[in-house]
Amino acid sequence: MSLKIIQVGLGMHGRGVGASFVMPSPDFEYAGLVDLNAEVLEGYAEEFSLSKQILYTDYKKAFRELDADAVFITAISPVHYQIAKEALEQNLHVLIEKPFVLTMEDAKELVQLAAERNRSLMISQNYRYLPSVATLKQTIQNCGLGSIQFVQSQFFFDHNGKGYQREMDNYILLEMSVHHIDMMRFLLDSNIASVWGKTWNYPDSGYKGDPNVNAVYQTESGINVFYLASLLAKGIPVPWEGVWKIQFEQGSVYMDDLGEGYGVYVVDAAQTKTRVPFVVPEKESIHGVLAEFAQSIREEREPAISGRDNLNTLEALLATSESSAKGVEIKL
Repeated sequence: MSLKIIQVGLGMHGRGVGASFVMPSPDFEYAGLVDLNAEVLEGYAEEFSLSKQILYTDYKKAFRELDADAVFITAISPVHYQIAKEALEQNLHVLIEKPFVLTMEDAKELVQLAAERNRSLMISQNYRYLPSVATLKQTIQNCGLGSIQFVQSQFFFDHNGKGYQREMDNYILLEMSVHHIDMMRFLLDSNIASVWGKTWNYPDSGYKGDPNVNAVYQTESGINVFYLASLLAKGIPVPWEGVWKIQFEQGSVYMDDLGEGYGVYVVDAAQTKTRVPFVVPEKESIHGVLAEFAQSIREEREPAISGRDNLNTLEALLATSESSAKGVEIKL
């Protein structure tokens, strides 16, 4: 039996998520759709033959009136907190697009509220369900090259940010690096313990928040991860997952293009290069997120990538900004 879900936010990303992931999901059916723009709602409903009775421009009214099990927040990040809090107070399970929220205080409050109401609170860190990332994690675990010595991660893209992104503090950290910092934790099976970081902007960039970051993250397991990223990098972009090098005692594991296309490669001490076939998750990307969210609701347990789990990702992001402002290492 499908669970009933209300999706809040039908901007460009929200429409794509709804059409490509929510509607094909075997686990969910629409109980409602919410967006401030009535024309967008009606156009979406007409395009996909959905009842106009489930359309709302007021999320509070939708949460009160509709028969639903859960809410999927695909609205812009500055409004995540207020929508999630209202949903939890109405005893609805909540799935939130990254970033979770914009402050640690708001994040901790929502985690506590979800626990008190016994509701699932999950963050859609969908990169964990990508074939490239699943393959990289499995290769790190099974390559047989000894202990990890350090990790290097880079991301470069020339991004034309949306209006709200141009006005955000911590632009690159909360809107893009959130994926890569969460990948660090996932790939290395360890939380972030400290960061020494630097973020910066350019004159006349059009962004209030910094679009560039360079940082060293140390995991609780003692591994240093060297990270460099820019959302205003002219030239050839890299894939969204970034390019990675994991240096071991006896060789390296890469997620990069080493001559045979972007993928995962093992290079041993003799410089023998082997490309690793992709491991395809049972359900990829947001399909995997939705499946895990549904299963956590049915099993009445905390989901993978729960709000509680995601606290370390958010804290690491905000600590990077603090480190840059103060010029010191920040311990989490």
